[in-house]
Amino acid sequence: MAHEAHFPTNTALKRERIYIRHRVSEWQDSWPLHTHDGYELYFFHQGNVNLIIGNEIYQLQPGDMLLFSGDVLHRPNPSQDTPYIRSYINFTADYVQEMAGEELQAKLLGLFSHPNGLLIRWDDKSASEIDEHFAVMASEREKEAIGTEFMMQSLMVQLLIKTYRRSKEMYSLLTAPPQSPKETNVRRILIYLNQNYKKQINLETLSKAMHLNKYYMCHSFKEITGISINNYITRKRIDEAKKLLRLSDESVGFMSEMLGFSTPVHFSRMFKQYAGVSPQTYRKIHQK
Repeated sequence: MAHEAHFPTNTALKRERIYIRHRVSEWQDSWPLHTHDGYELYFFHQGNVNLIIGNEIYQLQPGDMLLFSGDVLHRPNPSQDTPYIRSYINFTADYVQEMAGEELQAKLLGLFSHPNGLLIRWDDKSASEIDEHFAVMASEREKEAIGTEFMMQSLMVQLLIKTYRRSKEMYSLLTAPPQSPKETNVRRILIYLNQNYKKQINLETLSKAMHLNKYYMCHSFKEITGISINNYITRKRIDEAKKLLRLSDESVGFMSEMLGFSTPVHFSRMFKQYAGVSPQTYRKIHQK
């Protein structure tokens, strides 16, 4: 199960600058740790799911909304015990700016600037209104009638304004929801891994750094996130390698050493396993 860029999202954003799904219930055999272009507004309806965004673990309840930048590694880890139902919108910055203008756009996109996502919690009445707003947007998207683009942009900005106002109310009153000891420990591990992934890390050294039993640590991390610690480290390194390959001319050997791989050969082998192509081919594709 490899880290990947979410293809349907990126394709839709390049074509239309917005991608909306309302009350999705499809189950996937795997839920990859992934990134994508643009921004995401995620709204949870039903199920039993942990959503990992950056260093944070969100155990969601109906009516919860999460806002985050698509380039932050994220992954849902839902249980099959109950249907997993969610809605979400992905969009680009310019899609909002055309309707909102620069000053309002800056405020609204500030909601998505938190490195581990921003949680907005709606009460039952407000959650029903947000659900209806999603339904109207999804219906408008399907019409392809005259003025659809204007209507969609207007509805998107209205949704963001409602969310912005709620964030101001919520964070002036609300303290962070309590986490279980297990969730607290996994969050500590995520922070440590995201800060130290370039170093040589093994389970023994991590266990000592966290002051946790190795087997408890591995079991807890897999239970909460759905992936192993070693898998997470590799995916984090590969994601950083992709950024370097797109934005720099550093050699594969330099990147291999900088990102904590044992040898350039190992780096190239793992990169191809997770990204589907060699580092050199990835660079050629994305530096055009």
